[in-house]
Amino acid sequence: MTIRQKNEIRQFGELHPINDRDNVKSYTKVKDVEEVHSSKDLETSDESEEETPVIKQLLAEIGVKEDEPESEKESSESDDSEAADSEDENDSDLLDETSVSESTSHKLKNSNKKHLVLDVEENDESSSEDDIDTELEKSQLVTENKADDDEAIDDEDGGDIELNEELEDFDGEETEEHILKESDPFTQHFELERDISDLVENADMKWKKQEMKLPILGNSLMFYKDEEFLPEPDTQTDLKKYVKHKLVRAVASTNTELANVQLKPGASLSPLQHQLFCAMNCYQDLLYPKQTIKNTEEIRVLYCLHALNHVLKTRSRVIAHNGKVKSKKVDLSDDVDYRDQGLTRPKVLMLLPYRDRALKVVNMIIHLLSGTQQASVSNRKRFETEYSEMEKTYLSEKNYKPEDFRKIFEGNIDDNFRLGLSISKKSLRLYSPFYESDIILASPLGLRMIIGLEGDKERDFDFLSSIEVLIIDQADIFLMQNWDHFTHVFKHLHLQPRESHGVDFSRVRMWSVNGWSKFYRQTLIFSCALLPELLNIFNKHCHNYAGKILVQRDDQVGTIRSSVSDSPQLFHRVQCDAPDGLSQRKAKFDYLKKKIIPYYTSAGMKQALIYCNYYSFVMLRNYFRESEMDFLFMNEYDSEKSVRNARIHFRKRHPHFMLYTERLHFHYRFRLKGIHHIIWFDLPQYPDFYPELVNLMETNRQSCTTTALYTKYDAQKLVEIIGSKQAAHMLSSEKTVNMISMS
Repeated sequence: MTIRQKNEIRQFGELHPINDRDNVKSYTKVKDVEEVHSSKDLETSDESEEETPVIKQLLAEIGVKEDEPESEKESSESDDSEAADSEDENDSDLLDETSVSESTSHKLKNSNKKHLVLDVEENDESSSEDDIDTELEKSQLVTENKADDDEAIDDEDGGDIELNEELEDFDGEETEEHILKESDPFTQHFELERDISDLVENADMKWKKQEMKLPILGNSLMFYKDEEFLPEPDTQTDLKKYVKHKLVRAVASTNTELANVQLKPGASLSPLQHQLFCAMNCYQDLLYPKQTIKNTEEIRVLYCLHALNHVLKTRSRVIAHNGKVKSKKVDLSDDVDYRDQGLTRPKVLMLLPYRDRALKVVNMIIHLLSGTQQASVSNRKRFETEYSEMEKTYLSEKNYKPEDFRKIFEGNIDDNFRLGLSISKKSLRLYSPFYESDIILASPLGLRMIIGLEGDKERDFDFLSSIEVLIIDQADIFLMQNWDHFTHVFKHLHLQPRESHGVDFSRVRMWSVNGWSKFYRQTLIFSCALLPELLNIFNKHCHNYAGKILVQRDDQVGTIRSSVSDSPQLFHRVQCDAPDGLSQRKAKFDYLKKKIIPYYTSAGMKQALIYCNYYSFVMLRNYFRESEMDFLFMNEYDSEKSVRNARIHFRKRHPHFMLYTERLHFHYRFRLKGIHHIIWFDLPQYPDFYPELVNLMETNRQSCTTTALYTKYDAQKLVEIIGSKQAAHMLSSEKTVNMISMS
């Protein structure tokens, strides 16, 4: 406060009206800060009914109306809301709360010195300033702590995410802007302006196909519609060149500790991971059907790295643009668009079969985020409680169960879940609302429960409108659950949102506004088998303008060689001209009634096991009931008691037929006793099931037989069972019945 101002107050009891009115308004905020310690109350302090008479008198004397502070408040709130609109979508609330707290505290401290004389004696002026400053510092500390409690992510184990940590995170984003240079695949795919209108308008345009051989991955097919949009191949990708440095430092330890991957000295990725990363980093679609129980965790680490890298790059871009807008580095008159967001916040969707897989994914994400220091995680205790194995069934620990069964069914195998993850550079928030999440982990059933059906009152699928990376892990297992739930999710991707959900349309990418999101989405599918259903998804729902890669299965010798039975194994080719499942079932059903059933209903052909999927099971069960045949059945929907009784009666009562579904065998892998004959109405999805059941037949009987029905559309399944060369011969042979003997 100047000497002149002090003299004016001593003589007249007030400042001259020519002085800035903001000083008077700042005084009211000083009084409110001493009473209520939160930034929210600071904003509304002008509305308080407990204003001191001194303030009212002072305002009246200088000619300022009482409602003027209200307009000041509204203007301030408007400014704050405009700033909040351009804030980072990941940390907008946190950073905005920080800026409000700091700016308010700064104004309060500056205005202190001009008004202390109204409440203190002249001879105590300097000491009072110190006291008030101390009170303001305490108030600011309380306000910041309050913001931490409300907005920051608290670690359930007792560690809080400090506000200054987020600020350091904000400051550090600029240092990694070089990663997002124009040559970066992220920038090339999502931010480079491309005219793909021809691809959009000509949706029926045929895909061009190019054969290639990739190191480690093997023979592959690349599909594309316009060669101009193909990314440049990069087989020598350096992680430090394209991945956030924080993540690079944690990749090696995540591989060795969580995935048990043996790395070469100094390497961060295994050879398989390196080649898969080259394909993923180009943002092309990928179908990789060579997943095994040995490389599943290895692949999981890689797609977690890719998802995190994508989210953090997007976040860096948004925060950098926010900083430019706030600092007004660009002239407001310039036509500059900072389009870096989608219609909704979720960017990555991971479809996983069981809760145990979600637990492993989250643990890997936490490990990758930790880097050199532990990442802060909210709701971790709740998550570990709900996603860890609750009750030990010991089902996967029984010695006679195959190794792949024990791996698939370890941990929590609940298939109804969905989880939102909100990610910043140093923290992870679990159970975040979908519209505040960056990554969504879910099972098809979990999403089906919230997507609902047409006509449902409470259904929501807007959060699927701006998915940029879709990851499908262990896709073959979804066929053993309910495939309709899986396809239902694809039908609701990239639909027009019904609500705005607070989006700033000035920041939305134009291709998202135009409804072209499905042409920019990257889809990664991992499976242990190349199945017709997965190929259908790959062909009909993967529209990436940058192309897509299909890794082919290697030549197979066939699992039939693992069969120890010397009984003849017959393969009947059924004529069918339509590839859909219903047409194939009808064709095989007619063939079964005419050619197979009459032979197996004779007196010496009892105890025949008919292996089929559930749709075929319903058709066959109805037929056997109408024909009044002697048969039993087991399926995945039967009670434990019914299944147990059916197994006992099959072994002791000797019925002609037993209907046995593939899903039931997948989930329990029963060692059935009393099998004399096997009829494969549907070839097994997993080729190991074939020798597994054949070896359960009573080999001491000379009359044991195995009969399999197939169409030309079952070619891939046939290759896996009998081998590539034998399958090629049988599919092109004029003979419709072929016999294979392993003796």
